[in-house]
Amino acid sequence: MQRYVIRMFADDWKQWVPAIAVVAVMATMIGLCVHQFAWTSDSRFRAAAGVSGVPVTEFQILSVTIYAVVALISWVALTVVGRASIHATHRTYALLLLLGAAPAAVFGSTILLLVIVSLCGALLGALVSALLSFWVVPAFNAMISPTARLPEYALTAWAPVVAIVASVLTALVGGLSPAFHASRVRPGAVLRPPDGLGREAASGLRILCGAFFLIVASGLVASAGFAGPLGVTGPGPMFNLAVTAGGSALMAVHLLCPQLMSFIFWVLNGLFSRMGLVVPALGTRSAASRVGTSATTVAPLAVGLGGIGLLLCAVNSVIAFTDALQPGTRADLTDVWMIVAVVAISMLATSAAVVALSARGREREIALLQAAGMRGRHIGALIAAESFAMSLAASIAAAVPVVAGGLVCALASRATLNTGSSVVVWPVSVMLWGLIASWGALCLILLVPALTPLRRGAGTQLRRQEN
Repeated sequence: MQRYVIRMFADDWKQWVPAIAVVAVMATMIGLCVHQFAWTSDSRFRAAAGVSGVPVTEFQILSVTIYAVVALISWVALTVVGRASIHATHRTYALLLLLGAAPAAVFGSTILLLVIVSLCGALLGALVSALLSFWVVPAFNAMISPTARLPEYALTAWAPVVAIVASVLTALVGGLSPAFHASRVRPGAVLRPPDGLGREAASGLRILCGAFFLIVASGLVASAGFAGPLGVTGPGPMFNLAVTAGGSALMAVHLLCPQLMSFIFWVLNGLFSRMGLVVPALGTRSAASRVGTSATTVAPLAVGLGGIGLLLCAVNSVIAFTDALQPGTRADLTDVWMIVAVVAISMLATSAAVVALSARGREREIALLQAAGMRGRHIGALIAAESFAMSLAASIAAAVPVVAGGLVCALASRATLNTGSSVVVWPVSVMLWGLIASWGALCLILLVPALTPLRRGAGTQLRRQEN
């Protein structure tokens, strides 16, 4: 059956474009880490760093750390996108199983298909990272040590090859779960419409685990008020407690995402309906239907925004707290902003890919709206409202871990300073920019596929569907 894998990819290649795009984004960041490590291992760079009195490990350790973060995020992102891609091509796997293929054979074929997808994305990412490295690597090294006199950057010959291999291996690790899921598709799924599949009703275990993490986060927030007896009197312990509490809340948001999204959409729909805003209310219901089909549509975006907000809140609050204890203390946030950029790009790309997969096949829906008398600008407003509802719901869910971490910083600093005032820096501007950026990206992804059906008109599209 392996000889049919390339044909499967050729027939459904459009369904795999979002996965290839995500692999390319991840491969670009992995490639930049490899180029940074390769250049800092060069003898010319080592000699120049030694003359400047800067240890080479300062340049290498951050690239290794960022690669570890990228690898972890890639595993999550590619698992999500791979599962969404499997859902989009579920009938192919169901047909293979219906014709008598063994689940092990389907699993092996899916792995081979993921190798092809990973190679396509890794090649693109390696090319982009090689071009970007001429600007990113020198700028990165200059941020680490502005006073060091370093040689002009030169591309290392083996770095692109290592970047491709590392990207493919990282992508395959993230594709194991989707491949297993593909081998477990029910053969009868070939006879069902795709809208009836993939509806993830949260299990009792998932809800129980989410409630457990929420209780843990609440307990850690409450314990921050007793910073003195617990020994949380310094910046380090306060940061650890804030990240632990916020991380527990972040896990709860991830596990309880279907319930949170349903509640938020229910509230938004009620508000828009009472205000007489028909199109926004319809867009909110459309977003609720899309997220109800698969909670992974906005879960990566919510987790990414929540993680970024939590990290910035904890770091900036600790810096402000340290400055209150020791005025004039300076802090280097290069590594923090690097991690923030990695998480932001990865999670936005993941959500964009999943939304793009879920938006396929909307031509009939748009044609029916046109046939019902809705004009093009109204459909555009509907898409804008739908994307705004998803972005707003993700941002509201992302605020939960940020609030947990911020409350820990506020309570711990108040108990430590004994001045009646607390020290906490809320990342309001970053969260707002995250909302705007995600809204723009999701709106663009949903709007572009709708342009062709809008130009063709309802009659042409409905006739194409009938044929």
